[in-house]
Amino acid sequence: MDFETIGLEGKYKELIGDPSVGFSCMVYGKPKSGKSTMCIDFAKHLAEHHGNVLYAAIEEGYGYTMKEKLERLKATHKNLYISENIPHKLSKFDFVFIDSVSKGKVDNNQLNELIKSNPKTAFIFIFHSTKEGDFRGGQENAHDVDCIIEVKEGVAFGKGRFGIGGEMGVF
Repeated sequence: MDFETIGLEGKYKELIGDPSVGFSCMVYGKPKSGKSTMCIDFAKHLAEHHGNVLYAAIEEGYGYTMKEKLERLKATHKNLYISENIPHKLSKFDFVFIDSVSKGKVDNNQLNELIKSNPKTAFIFIFHSTKEGDFRGGQENAHDVDCIIEVKEGVAFGKGRFGIGGEMGVF
């Protein structure tokens, strides 16, 4: 069987491989580890090279810190849309970031429904961590996604179905 990939290149291909169209990914880490910074940069990369991207900044909203991150990362592009919530209609987006699943109170059934009802859309779900460093939520979250990225003290570690896994600096 052949599967269409998105053609990911560069540091993100080294981190997670070249995912198939409609992939799903979990990103997790402790507070201030660089999760949102990495995801905004990833969203920028996808918008510049691969299609329409929605970044649902549920946790931060349109506040000063979000503005600062977007400016610092030069994350402005005609294909990158920022929202404070998850819109009901997602069909115009090729990639959707939900930051964060914990703050948005999105459970595993809702995540699976988003994936099922938008099969050509890739979802990147950002999770909080416990104080021990594990992601919040049941293990089914990890089993239901194609790749997992742990962000720890400014370094992202990827693993999953599309490559052997890699690491990259976030800050």
